Amino acid sequence: MKLFVRDKQNLAETEVEIRCRQRDEEVDNLINAINSAGDTLIGEKENGDKAPVYISKVLYFEAVDRNVFAYTTSEIYRVKKTLYDLEELTLNKFFIRISKSVIVNIKAVQKISPEASRRLKLLLRNGEWIIVSRNYVGDFKKSLGMGQ
Repeated sequence: MKLFVRDKQNLAETEVEIRCRQRDEEVDNLINAINSAGDTLIGEKENGDKAPVYISKVLYFEAVDRNVFAYTTSEIYRVKKTLYDLEELTLNKFFIRISKSVIVNIKAVQKISPEASRRLKLLLRNGEWIIVSRNYVGDFKKSLGMGQ
């Protein structure tokens, strides 16, 4: 694959053109990544400040005591969405549910290790480990193309 970026000062908005011999999974993944690059949520920091949170920057979402948090490499935001809403919002955007309370960005996973009781342990790019519960291992492996 070749990538070309050209600055054009007279454009009203950014344009992306994908040229391919045949539309395949790689092209579809590129389209999904480009489409989701600008998707944001409103997040609330611990001090109450509100800020846009780019979904592509989120490592994982976690539900804790009726609150849902978005974790990035440097910040934690409370978001006013349920995990079900986020699961639907992030469908086809490299996110997958790995437990009743966590949805992970598979692009943030650096390492996968087996854990006791048929669970998996994931090392994220921020150095944090999270667990894939055994009820979700099959779906997680399938999303990575690992089968069951």
